[in-house]
Amino acid sequence: MKRKTDGFTLIELMIVVAIIGILAAIAIPAFINYIKRSKTSEAATNLKAMATGASVYYGQERGQATLAARGAGALTVTRCVVADGTTGNAPSQNKTAIDWSTLPDAATFQQLNATPSDPVYYRYDVLTSGTVSGACGDDTAASGQVYTHVAVGDLDGDGTTSRFELAMGVDNNGQLYRNAAIFRQNELE
Repeated sequence: MKRKTDGFTLIELMIVVAIIGILAAIAIPAFINYIKRSKTSEAATNLKAMATGASVYYGQERGQATLAARGAGALTVTRCVVADGTTGNAPSQNKTAIDWSTLPDAATFQQLNATPSDPVYYRYDVLTSGTVSGACGDDTAASGQVYTHVAVGDLDGDGTTSRFELAMGVDNNGQLYRNAAIFRQNELE
């Protein structure tokens, strides 16, 4: 009498396990890079928001504290640049909530209208060049780089940081412009 045997042989099972292992070896690193890449979008979004805020702040008219003479009209200045500032949080693989009420440099980010309410992965810095930090004026001779907006992150917690920079400058006509691209260093660490 013949017996009917159902099931898989050991070799067939081993082949399936090997195929699953190969697929996992390819898919897991790709998935990890996908997650890191999605986290880096935070840096680009916030740097662009800082640049937009800097452009608005630069072009807004601000009244002088001194009283203008009668008939002279109101004294206003434009071309204002915020002071240097940092969020001060340590870059981490975990999100950090920024307490804007206790942050020493909060005014810088508030003037740029760039105060994310959600927790962030990156530390953000606003760096100004030369003597323009926190100043206003129509000095068109001061052309060149004015701002560097920086995001520093450590998405996998290994101590190696990534850095994103968006530079802004003033042209010979006193107009603020930003670099077309964001500089990226060790984007995915």
